[in-house]
Amino acid sequence: MKKFASILLVAAMALSLVACGGGDSSTAGGSSAAAGGSSAAAGGESKGKIAYVVGNLGDKSFSDSGEAGMNILREEGWEVKTVETGDASKADKYEDYILDVLDQGYEYIVASSTYMEIMAKLAPDYPDVKFVGFDDNWEDDRLPENMTCIFYAQNEGSYLVGMLAAGMSQTGTVAVDVGVENPVIGDFVTGYINGVLDYNAANGTDVKVVKAAVDSWTEPTKMKTLVENQIRDNNADIFYQVAGGSGDGLFEACMGAEGTWAIGVDSDQYAQYIDSETPEKAEVILTSMLKEVGNSFVSLFHSIEEGDDSMWGTTIVLGLAEDSVGYVDNEFFQTNVPEDLRNQMADAAEKIASGELEVKSYYDFASADEYNAYVESAG
Repeated sequence: MKKFASILLVAAMALSLVACGGGDSSTAGGSSAAAGGSSAAAGGESKGKIAYVVGNLGDKSFSDSGEAGMNILREEGWEVKTVETGDASKADKYEDYILDVLDQGYEYIVASSTYMEIMAKLAPDYPDVKFVGFDDNWEDDRLPENMTCIFYAQNEGSYLVGMLAAGMSQTGTVAVDVGVENPVIGDFVTGYINGVLDYNAANGTDVKVVKAAVDSWTEPTKMKTLVENQIRDNNADIFYQVAGGSGDGLFEACMGAEGTWAIGVDSDQYAQYIDSETPEKAEVILTSMLKEVGNSFVSLFHSIEEGDDSMWGTTIVLGLAEDSVGYVDNEFFQTNVPEDLRNQMADAAEKIASGELEVKSYYDFASADEYNAYVESAG
């Protein structure tokens, strides 16, 4: 594995993404070419053909963040086609979707961890095509020579919002609620718990963590019920959602429960909701843990344009040091979070970025049982 330093200044990226995606988040999702459609900068020659393969847009989170990056690449002259494959019930068709864009001559296939195995299987048969998997952590020896993997250190950003949750809790219990269990989601959970426990150790508190899953990225109603149960049964008051489209239900549950706060994920979900048809949901989102998926795509393709081919056959690791994860520090956050807590978070972020502070990762555990024991120990 290797680190991949972003070639873009954070401020410039934020401005570009706002222009293309709406809102004031550097990862705010915007409109895309419809599935089956494509676009490139008007009047210019295409720089190349990219297929972005994703489950569903509209999650105001992970998938939309990637689409915002693709919108920038469209504006810069790349021909980009976004393909929405649907949820896991359509899994038997995933390979067909990728084969379709290969048959259409797309030179770069960009798809999340859901499609990694399919891409790794197809890559040797298409040596002139480059495959980009993101949000997974593969060892280099598993990757074909025409494939790269982008992995985000979501444990680092989650550590910081874990500190926030512990510092803001009035009941002594906070929650992390996820969509579908997998190693990447486990990394979010591990970092969050690590942040809570370290906050406890530094501040003499004893905040507990409860965790649950809805087993879907697209069931907000189920998530709302789950959170309402945690409020009633566990007296939880701060909720971190790592659940894609299901996370909307967590925000709705917090709206209906006085004294609770939510933490968003991947994109600036305060900005996403304040400009939506339900702006009231923004008023419960203290901050969001950012995972700059769109930024990473733009950085990668800028490197490709410059002739850099060092990424192929390797896994790229992006964390706080590369400005690829973090949290939203907006006016709402500053108004509602005490200065001392904000300073503790900022100090921890600097230490993580410098390497002085190492955050625990799901990938540190020897087994799933060891991970589960860690989760239970925090409750």
